[in-house]
Amino acid sequence: MTETTSNSVNFLSAPFPWQGAQWTQLSRAFAASVLAHAYLFSGSEGLGKSLFADGFARYLLCLNPIAQNTVGRLADTDVACGTCKNCLKGGVGNHPDILTIEPEQGSKNIKIDQIRWLSEFVIRSSHSGGAKVAIIANAHLLNTNAANALLKTLEEPNSNTHVFLVSDHPGRLVATIRSRCQKLAFQAPRADIAAPWLQAIIGAGNVGSILEASDMRPLIALQLAQGDSLQARAQFLQSICDVKKGKKSIQQVLALIAKNGESEVLQHFSAFLSKLTKYSLTGIQENEGDPTLQSMYTLLVPSKEKSLAQAVASSLALFYTEVETARRQLASSTNPNPQLIMESILWQWSKLNLHS
Repeated sequence: MTETTSNSVNFLSAPFPWQGAQWTQLSRAFAASVLAHAYLFSGSEGLGKSLFADGFARYLLCLNPIAQNTVGRLADTDVACGTCKNCLKGGVGNHPDILTIEPEQGSKNIKIDQIRWLSEFVIRSSHSGGAKVAIIANAHLLNTNAANALLKTLEEPNSNTHVFLVSDHPGRLVATIRSRCQKLAFQAPRADIAAPWLQAIIGAGNVGSILEASDMRPLIALQLAQGDSLQARAQFLQSICDVKKGKKSIQQVLALIAKNGESEVLQHFSAFLSKLTKYSLTGIQENEGDPTLQSMYTLLVPSKEKSLAQAVASSLALFYTEVETARRQLASSTNPNPQLIMESILWQWSKLNLHS
């Protein structure tokens, strides 16, 4: 996904409140002149990894960093000033010493010609007399030839040049590339960190339910708040509840999924299954104020017998794995058949035994 969806650039200026540790780690390494040649930024989509990479690249080139001034600002955090000659060079979003590589429009892969372009960028002199930064967004989409070409660049680092690989699926990168990068992992924030940031942008509203629907990924939560995705989520979860109760057919649900998008509904399904598994073992319902989840909890009555509860939880966990596999298939660079994938998932769901 593209991690930009706001009317105010300040709200989407990295580092975000949940990225303080990562920003501090890199800025200290930069100050000590030990910043690595290559980093792999990994974590779920919707955490602002690409914006972090771009923001830190601009910080490296800035002549006069200033204290961050944005919603949920981090104490003692300096960012690019945006006004010095280096910050202004090339205009907003087009700095000549920052190169961003991502799949071209209409392509599912990053191709070798793009990495050759990166290799030429790496050996060029800096326009600003300082560092150069290459950012590879969705790095897991490198095709085989591109990955091999990138590996050669990583094996022969240039002075004062840094490569930031950004990936939601780092395990899909070849091991030789991963081994040549310093790892920087990004985690979904706690509600007390994400909620104030989101509320400052959207104002009054059920911030808790929106974050819950996004699986605690703030930038996805922002998208949900600005569109009709919450309603679509409610409709989907109610429809799979109806399938389980025999009130709706799989074909009817497939029609709804086609309208809302397979990847999005599978994310909702995955998040719900995690909660249902916990409920089967503990009897604890999360987000009791969310009526959509309440209807889903009625599908299962936790057993007081530990062995029976564990059997149901095990079945749910196995099915959760199937849903996650389907999500990976849909995100792959091959050509999956979304309808067949969703038919299989819904059929497995309809046959899943939730009675302990």
